[in-house]
Amino acid sequence: MTSISTNIALTFFLLLTLGHMVGDFVLQPYWLVLAKRKGWVGLVIHVGVVTFVTALLIWGVIPNWWVWVIVLFVLHLFIDQFRTFIFTDNSRGKGLLLLILDQLAHLLSLMFIAWAATGWVISDLAILFTPKANNQDRLIAYLIGLAALISAIPIFEAEITVAIWAAQGKETNQTVRIDTQDRWLGSAERIIAVIFILLGYWFIVPLVFIPRLVIMLRQDPAGEHRTAITTKVLTSFTSALIVGIILLNIPTPTLGF
Repeated sequence: MTSISTNIALTFFLLLTLGHMVGDFVLQPYWLVLAKRKGWVGLVIHVGVVTFVTALLIWGVIPNWWVWVIVLFVLHLFIDQFRTFIFTDNSRGKGLLLLILDQLAHLLSLMFIAWAATGWVISDLAILFTPKANNQDRLIAYLIGLAALISAIPIFEAEITVAIWAAQGKETNQTVRIDTQDRWLGSAERIIAVIFILLGYWFIVPLVFIPRLVIMLRQDPAGEHRTAITTKVLTSFTSALIVGIILLNIPTPTLGF
């Protein structure tokens, strides 16, 4: 294990995490989700995208960085093949559980790589919440939060909705496609809500979620999708609060490194 400073180790882990968020969520369109569920071609393309994005981010950050890019490719491929070939049953709301377990496995793999490559340990994250945190690390943390708000939360909205449908006896075993308008409206409301949290205007935060709620209700005059609408808005609100509170405790970064 190479002797590397705590600050560089933390930067390395955060860049790994950002690469995962961008590659696994932001740059995974619906057609690729379907393609990777069908077999090795789509799976390898997806893992290649994640690995390529991460490689660009960690390029030269530590000695022998490219070795860990290879390790990342192998680990990510190993984890994702379970969803393609083994855990394919999404019935009874299993998709949500599998999504959580999948992301937990990826997070653990990133933690392992950071530890093996730099000696990073999870307690190093505490630096982020102090004035000692590098501006670069603060900015990376904010970008991770932004990626989650834009691309990760819509997937959780969909899977939580499917799980609740299953509990109500409305079973579906299909991969749910996320409506484009719904995705961007939800992303906008979460980002705006987090901005208000960071600015200290907590009383405005609940109001931010009203426009999308009204739009979805108007598109559902018969009330056939009230469960989905309620679930999405509550998930969006809760996730914005969580991300907002975390970022609120990280010193605000300035533009540039």
